[in-house]
Amino acid sequence: MELEREVDFCLEAQTPEDARALLAHPERALARLGVFRDLELSGRELRGTLVAALALLGEVRFPFRARFEHAGEAATLHPLDAGDEALRAELSGRAWLEGSRVCYRARVRLAAHLPEGEKWGGRAFKKMAEAAFVRTLERTLAGLGRSAGPGLLD
Repeated sequence: MELEREVDFCLEAQTPEDARALLAHPERALARLGVFRDLELSGRELRGTLVAALALLGEVRFPFRARFEHAGEAATLHPLDAGDEALRAELSGRAWLEGSRVCYRARVRLAAHLPEGEKWGGRAFKKMAEAAFVRTLERTLAGLGRSAGPGLLD
């Protein structure tokens, strides 16, 4: 099962210099959004986890890896293979400066492999779980853009 969305948002910094510094460090900027955790930039590779809270399952974590490229007043992310994880995310997009704001246009793809049920009850449960899973992930991704309000960056 896969779910993909495009999200656009801008984050406010106190000064244009602060915005430039954060553009060069996506792990700092994205950490201000509640759905990202464990962000680490190592060389040109950004690693992290997108987190969604699902009823009955609690916090579900989607690991991702992306290649980060920064040049001047713009930056891009290109997804890297996250391996054969049952739950995984792909994050790609671009960021640019607008004065003291860092603006993003990102594509987020979440993938989950749920095992097949062996009997009709297991298959029915899987369909119900998938429907709930998709609704929760859609709310999580829709909230990503809304969570990027003023004052998130210092």
